[in-house]
Amino acid sequence: MSRPRHNRILIGPNGETYHPTLKAPASINVEEDCKKLREAMKGLGTDEAGLIDILGHRNVDQRLEIYDEYKSLFGKDLKDKLHGELSGHFRTVMKMLLMEPAYINARALYKAMKGAGTKESVIVEVLCTATNNEIEAIKQAYLRVLTDEGEKDASRTLETDIEGDLSGCLKHLCIALLQAERDELSESQLQQVLKQGVKSVVNMDLVQKDIEELYDAGTGRLGTDEATFIRILARRSVWHLYMVNKRYEEQYGKSLTEAIESETSGDFESALKLTLFTCLSRPQAYAALLYDSMAGAGTRDETLIRIIVTRCEVDLADICKAFEALTEKTLEHWVRGDTSGDYQKILLTLMGVSDQ
Repeated sequence: MSRPRHNRILIGPNGETYHPTLKAPASINVEEDCKKLREAMKGLGTDEAGLIDILGHRNVDQRLEIYDEYKSLFGKDLKDKLHGELSGHFRTVMKMLLMEPAYINARALYKAMKGAGTKESVIVEVLCTATNNEIEAIKQAYLRVLTDEGEKDASRTLETDIEGDLSGCLKHLCIALLQAERDELSESQLQQVLKQGVKSVVNMDLVQKDIEELYDAGTGRLGTDEATFIRILARRSVWHLYMVNKRYEEQYGKSLTEAIESETSGDFESALKLTLFTCLSRPQAYAALLYDSMAGAGTRDETLIRIIVTRCEVDLADICKAFEALTEKTLEHWVRGDTSGDYQKILLTLMGVSDQ
């Protein structure tokens, strides 16, 4: 089966250079990798180190090639084989490595809404950190998740499920984000801003208008006009929001984050703040999510795994730097403290830590 190649985005939407951590060879012998994987799972016991050595050092396109070829060679589904051989969070990571990032995020959304109750925090983590292109890919992947999970209602989409599971302002924000209508810079504009600065591509009159509308929607009135916050934060470009955030504090003496905190609450507050934070610095936003996943009692392993697996080929090196600036400890230090065994080894491998 022919699969589309996954573009490795090395320039962020706000112009920053991204640095991945995954160490993968330029080319691989797919058949040889499949044979080694089969050998690692042959007979009694499993060679976990052998599995990590291969799947932990292949990029997503290479891993998907291996997945397809394994079934062609041996007539077995590699994810099913791993499921039978492994257990716990290590199994979760290894199976997730055989999925494309959009599918991983779409599946997380599906699980967050499946059954009684909804995990709003997962929906917020996925949708509020995604770019337009990532949103569109997640929406398409969600349809495949529904098929794979045996859902029969052909009218279901990610948007209809969000409509049915969420309510109030959080629902309105998520639906707005799903439209993938955030203003983005063209390649020529991106080059322009790198040479001439933010103001060269931002309409400062519109920035001033948005600042005043945000103030009037929150601090400047009784009650809160949530729709104004949603419209501006879900649709303006990251460069525009950078200037809005900067000028808002200069004009009103408090940050836009502080305004959000004073005017909203709960999951909607968290979602607005994460949306803004992502626009201002995507690595810092992910670093904060990783910190939250490990801080306090227990570990939110699903969040930890999902971020490391989906970002290790994009910007995990930048996230690691932001994490250390946030906590004064390295991400490696935290991962070593919160995980163990083969689960720890595969996470550290994806993080590019060679000495384990």
